Amino acid sequence: MRKPRSLGNFSIETSYKSMRDAWPSHAPLPQVHVVGHFTSGIADRWHIWREVHSAQAPLVHITGDIHFAAIGFRNAPVILTIHDLGMLDQGRFLERWIKKCFWLTWPLKSCAQLIAVSEETKRDILRRTGYRSDRIHVIPSVISPSFHARTSNPVNPKPRALHIGVADNKNLEGHAKALVGLDVHLRIIGVPTPSQVAMLDHLRVDYSCTSKLTEAQLQAEYAASDVLLFCSTLEGYGMPIIEAQTVGVPVITSQRPPLDDTAGDGALLVDPERASTIHEAIQKVISDPKLRHTLVAKGRENAKRYNAESSAKRHAKVYEHARAAER
Repeated sequence: MRKPRSLGNFSIETSYKSMRDAWPSHAPLPQVHVVGHFTSGIADRWHIWREVHSAQAPLVHITGDIHFAAIGFRNAPVILTIHDLGMLDQGRFLERWIKKCFWLTWPLKSCAQLIAVSEETKRDILRRTGYRSDRIHVIPSVISPSFHARTSNPVNPKPRALHIGVADNKNLEGHAKALVGLDVHLRIIGVPTPSQVAMLDHLRVDYSCTSKLTEAQLQAEYAASDVLLFCSTLEGYGMPIIEAQTVGVPVITSQRPPLDDTAGDGALLVDPERASTIHEAIQKVISDPKLRHTLVAKGRENAKRYNAESSAKRHAKVYEHARAAER
């Protein structure tokens, strides 16, 4: 596993910890190794590559982010989990080419099996590579057990809309434009850039922000919110949707894969490129108690699909298949 950064960068780690805690008793329990360096430069990535290649195990599963560590690995069958490939489209041509080589093309040459966290991620892999479809297994991520149903609804001076992340794909500007004319407070998890602050001030959005939260603090942010705005333009999965549904927060998200599939029937779906559709959805949620109740009930039911026991069993089957194929 990658080395987690201090606070706010542990979704992969908590997902696999939850899964390992629910591991089926009949299967060998996987041992966890966390690499000793962050992916913050060429030297660090070289150390990670060497560290992984020194592993002595019958099977190696790279759980995400450090894809390049699989390049040239021959000691044992390799399974690689791919969460999101959107970063391959960022930057100039040479930068995109280098990233594709080190995070996709070359690592996949050494992988016996792949795990994709959504059908959309699997389609993206197939679109970008010639990897065999029957060797790609779709297993959704698992949220941390730290998230649980809130015991009461929030009582805020005005409705609070929760927004998570400040990267371009998180659509902060679209959410801000959608709130113009509505007496709603925007709660941002993340540190807005100076240009985003200027945009929020220009639109006269009532907002506050916080960052680097523990899971307990993030649970509290969900519990204090009246609606989650997650109308992202690009995602590999959409973990905040399941977290919000587990806590019992109505969700508004994008009508595009994989977010529509992740949300199931437990969300209002909108066009993330049209602030007017987000605006209308917010109005519906904050003004219609019956709709809120329906979204919460359907959301909690949908979140049951993403349980640790099911994920653990499916991972164990992939491990068994990879070992059998090697024999």
